[in-house]
Amino acid sequence: MIHKIHQLESGYSYIEQIIHALSYDANGEDIINRLRNGQSYQSIAHSLGQPSNASLAGLADLSPTSQRNFSLAITDYDKDATKERSMMTGPFDGGEWTTVTTDQTLINHLLMLYFTWVHPVHMLFSRPHFMASFVNRVDIYCTSALVNAICAMACHLFDTSSDESFPADLDPKDLGENFMKEARALVRDAPAEKLAIVQTYAVMFLVDLSSGKGANSTSYIRLAADSIDERIESGYSSQAAEMTRWGIYALSVDWAQFTFQVPTLYQIPSSLNLPDYSFNKDTSPWQLYRHLKDSSEPEQASYITHSSSAHAKLLRIIHDTLALFYHGHERTVTAKDLIEQYTRYITWKDELPDEISMKDETTQALPHVIAIHVQYQTALIQLFRPVLGLSGFPKEAFEHVRSLILGFAWTGLAMLKTYKEVYTCRYEQPLQAYALLHICDALIRFDPSPPAERTEVVRIGLQILKEAADGRGGYGVCGPLQEAFRKAAVECNIPLPEEIDDLMKFNPKTENPDAIINATTRLSYTQPVFQAVRCMNETFGDEFAEEWRKFVEGDAFRRRSESDDTRDSHDSDVMKIDSILSG
Repeated sequence: MIHKIHQLESGYSYIEQIIHALSYDANGEDIINRLRNGQSYQSIAHSLGQPSNASLAGLADLSPTSQRNFSLAITDYDKDATKERSMMTGPFDGGEWTTVTTDQTLINHLLMLYFTWVHPVHMLFSRPHFMASFVNRVDIYCTSALVNAICAMACHLFDTSSDESFPADLDPKDLGENFMKEARALVRDAPAEKLAIVQTYAVMFLVDLSSGKGANSTSYIRLAADSIDERIESGYSSQAAEMTRWGIYALSVDWAQFTFQVPTLYQIPSSLNLPDYSFNKDTSPWQLYRHLKDSSEPEQASYITHSSSAHAKLLRIIHDTLALFYHGHERTVTAKDLIEQYTRYITWKDELPDEISMKDETTQALPHVIAIHVQYQTALIQLFRPVLGLSGFPKEAFEHVRSLILGFAWTGLAMLKTYKEVYTCRYEQPLQAYALLHICDALIRFDPSPPAERTEVVRIGLQILKEAADGRGGYGVCGPLQEAFRKAAVECNIPLPEEIDDLMKFNPKTENPDAIINATTRLSYTQPVFQAVRCMNETFGDEFAEEWRKFVEGDAFRRRSESDDTRDSHDSDVMKIDSILSG
């Protein structure tokens, strides 16, 4: 199975072969000398010979990557070669990365699950660097702690019920707990300045979050953020370190979006520059992998560079939105501030590359692309939701802002249903479950249809959460989230589905009474609107009409109105708001 993992690393150019060799000190001095003597990239790449391990066997002859990345790799090698060699501890005793299991087929299966479903959304480390260290068993970009954490996370996606390749009595939940136990033991005394240990903290955050321990897991993401910012050693590839720095920042903002606090990382990495993902080629394939038998599934372009860059840009906007409403300073947010944020969001969407824009309804979007669009719709709901809690806001404007929110919510729910139909929610990301709650919550609270008709929204929400929690692995966090959503439906006087007992994975009589707090860090998942309202200026309602008029007349809205391809269904509501406020 390991060869399938390595095949996904194909697509490097000759230059990238050289960069890869430099990154783990393979013939480094010889490579540098050949470059200085003027030899071509192709001849140097060929001189490296056929790699002895399969991880590099699929290298393709593509065009060279940017000279900037190549120069960085050479600079890294010249500057840090001595230190990087001192960091290399050599092969591990017994040649194994974990003591939990010696079944290499199982390890490879778990790695495939992680790299198929988790890594494209949460790029916490450089996959090529990780795989090079993993296959060569060198403790630079891979450690036993990191492998155990990755396998623990993958156990949430491990479905033994429909895969006869593994023993029927193999319990993914117990297996995941054993991996996590070993990961915790290994990081306890590990040096926090080691890049792979920082990455391990971040993956462990995802594992605990998926298990319903969000409140406890927060310490891991904080520890990762502190370590990557202050203590990380300098002897690593600048590309690998930058990817981890941005990955941890992204995960911090992802979590902050659903806990409604300013992210742990107050300083955006690289200050003004977005991460450089150019060394991840868009031609690297993605394969629908869930079981061992899926090895023969067709491959398709992953567009992971596009999606990672777009995700980073979106999270910077979300970060600023959180800072706007939850910084703790009263009466500072103006209507202009909110409209400016909205303009940034829709500009982000308009500028998405065609490959990940989801405009082409004839092409099925990849799971990590759907995840970004769901997050975008959720962010828009959260941006406008405080407006509906503002007293004295004009009634007509209130009704149409509500229509805007409903448009975002229905769009987001349609995407989640598509994900369910194509990929099943058994393979979604845990934070997508939180997004589902905010999307469904907006619909049960603000949709004007009779309460009985909104029962269908409750049913869909509970079904998706149940599917994500099903199996002996599954996401344990979805049970408490189900209960929190059930309580919200009852508070809104929405009749529960008749099959409520069959839908629920959570039994309040037997579950931990603090399960919802552990999952959400608060008494409920709902947005603390009162905190955001306290930050809004006293003149917000009066200024909103004028600021909205400026927005409608501005370039951002005009670009969307002039293009049928980019115009969203809620644009008509935008025009209605303007006509009412101007009338």
